[in-house]
Amino acid sequence: MTAKNGDAIPFSVEISRMIELLASQIYPSPYALLRENVQNAFDAIMLRKHLSPEFVPIITVVIEASCITVCDNGIGMSRQDLREHFWRAGSSSKNNDEARAAGVVGTFGIGAMANFGMAETLEVTSESLRSSERTKCVANRSTLSVTEDCISFSSEATTGEPGTTVKATMQEGHFIDVQQAITYLSEFVCFVDIPVTVNGTLVSQRPFSEAVPTIPTSWQWEGTEVALTPAVVADVLLLGSGTGEVRVQLSNIKLSGKPISGSMILRQGHNAVRTFRNRFGLATASIPSVYQWGGVADFLILKPTAGREALTTESLEFLSLFGGPLDALVSEKLASHPEANNSQAFVNWVSSHRRWDLCGLLRARIEPGDSDNLRALADRSQIRPMLVYSGSDAATLRHASEDKPLVILARNHHRRLCEESFLSQYGKIEVLTDEPKVLEAFDVAKMTLAQSALVFRLTEVLDSDYFLSVEISFGKISHNLPILVVAKNPIGIVLDPDASNIGVMLQIYEKEYGAFGHVVKDFVRTVIFPRVSQYVPSATRQGTESFLKALQRTRDIFEYERSDLESLTSLWTDYLDGKITMEQASLKVASARRSYQLLESSSTGKVRDVVPGVSEGESLINEPSNGEQSFLAAPPITRLEISTDRKVLVIENTDPPLKGFRCFLAISKRVREERGEFFLQPHRTSIVWGGQKALFIFEHHSGEVGLYYDIQMNQPLASASGGGSFETCTIVMKNQIFIPVPVVLEEVFLPKQGETKRLDVRCDLLYIDAKR
Repeated sequence: MTAKNGDAIPFSVEISRMIELLASQIYPSPYALLRENVQNAFDAIMLRKHLSPEFVPIITVVIEASCITVCDNGIGMSRQDLREHFWRAGSSSKNNDEARAAGVVGTFGIGAMANFGMAETLEVTSESLRSSERTKCVANRSTLSVTEDCISFSSEATTGEPGTTVKATMQEGHFIDVQQAITYLSEFVCFVDIPVTVNGTLVSQRPFSEAVPTIPTSWQWEGTEVALTPAVVADVLLLGSGTGEVRVQLSNIKLSGKPISGSMILRQGHNAVRTFRNRFGLATASIPSVYQWGGVADFLILKPTAGREALTTESLEFLSLFGGPLDALVSEKLASHPEANNSQAFVNWVSSHRRWDLCGLLRARIEPGDSDNLRALADRSQIRPMLVYSGSDAATLRHASEDKPLVILARNHHRRLCEESFLSQYGKIEVLTDEPKVLEAFDVAKMTLAQSALVFRLTEVLDSDYFLSVEISFGKISHNLPILVVAKNPIGIVLDPDASNIGVMLQIYEKEYGAFGHVVKDFVRTVIFPRVSQYVPSATRQGTESFLKALQRTRDIFEYERSDLESLTSLWTDYLDGKITMEQASLKVASARRSYQLLESSSTGKVRDVVPGVSEGESLINEPSNGEQSFLAAPPITRLEISTDRKVLVIENTDPPLKGFRCFLAISKRVREERGEFFLQPHRTSIVWGGQKALFIFEHHSGEVGLYYDIQMNQPLASASGGGSFETCTIVMKNQIFIPVPVVLEEVFLPKQGETKRLDVRCDLLYIDAKR
């Protein structure tokens, strides 16, 4: 279009607003400027040490309500360095071989931009070791410009002491919670070797060995140049406790023959791994593992994304090299110690990998008697075959005697497999069968209307939701069982109409038909699914592959790679010079967008109002759990016909909790649209948290793939880190998917009246099978 009368204007950018937006996108924490400035100070000292190690390094931080000052005696910056790197977004003086050899942390060239999310004035004074010049420069956020000179430079008398002081003065109305800021920074610098003082207190130089709590040691194993995989070799120290728990230290690691600078300390059951580069804190990651390894990993090979809230894909792939191999090594070494009997993780690993040869020191119950290890029982069976019984019928147990003892197999599926398989392979056994059976089959022609409706609805739900063909009938079952699954084609399911939960559903059909459909769905999810899960098609590898193809039609990218971090100035310059179109410029900005969600008090609702009948239905149809929690894969609670605009659901204290939860958080719209199908599949749930992050890990019931949902907030989530496995309690509605929030985290996700909480999220698939 031609401008009228030759009138035209240039495209303009309000740079202050643009920097505010991008700073807040890349740095979701208001204290990110503190971490970024201290990291730059750390890098400056590492560069100086690389050139001339004979000096005493120190970083001094002063945090006040309206001002942050960071001083270091590192290599310093010349006037040219300040012009070309510090004040130019996207340009870094540390992206070279010398800097990498020195062990610097940052190479992105974000420079001053990190400060202007909160700061109004940024004052930098630096004396260069190389040029011996001392320069002071000042910039104000309100006058920043890409076309006008807005950063003042002045020369100062040199002092002979290289280093840099960065002083950031906050915008009017923005104040710093000093104690919270100190806690935030300490998480990143507590293990660095350089002294870092904050308001006069030393917050660094903690021994790295203290990062992971020690365990009472009952056995240990040490090996040098242990081949964890054909490509990964390391020195390994294993420490085991009497409870079966294991702690691992890895050092002198080589990848494909190349030394990898750094070390790793892991402890069983801790789930989350805090990562470091040269002892400077990066992000939290996870290592897929049966032993749920968690702890610390410090490697120069690890690289953060631009916002420091995550690791690059290559870094995560490096960490994932250790999970499966460590599981195997620990299982093989633990097998030679009686403590193996106390480790459920050991039992799970041995069972899933069919390593029955490692089960000799597991103990099995004997009647009469107490217990003995499987190796001893196998040896005894060579003289006289052992009777093995997998049931619990009291009449059968009475047949046991001193000269004909009975080995009672465990109720736990994995342990029972270990016991039975080891004794079958290495001993001589006779198996006593006590399988449940149908004592009396009911005539189909004599079923009541309610019974016919229940059979029809159960068949429909299993077919449509789980792709499972079944034949359902009624009958009297031995062992007083309410339900019996018969392995045939199609799968047979027999129901006892006199069982309490079956009777409840029949009564609901007759008296409260409107609730019948929901109750039947919940009955399938909580009672039938655990009995037929191994027959569900998606539990097989073929089914999982089909499921993954559906999920991977689109890929969700949340992390920033270096290629996304071009200078903002150059982006708009390219547009003005005609090198790119406005559409291309918009796409570049959009590609660096972080998925986020806003929670307001008005977005909170009550479960009983939004998803009526869920808690009541759970209590009506659930079978007794004897107070035990189930961490097995479970389907979600589905209410696909109900919509809601609520983003947080709560259960009041006057109502019963749902699987122990009283708070549920909706996942972001973007994740729901691109990954929502995952949550319709049965899955396990693990949640870990620490600092300002919470990591939700959902494992597909096939055990081959998972999904992680990483939440970053601008405030600490809890007074201490924690987490572990939880009962699955996902709620899937027509337009929302809610995930459960542990009780300890409830408060931080519930916005107060008039408050808005911002959640920055990342989500992607996890391949649990190490062969992928």
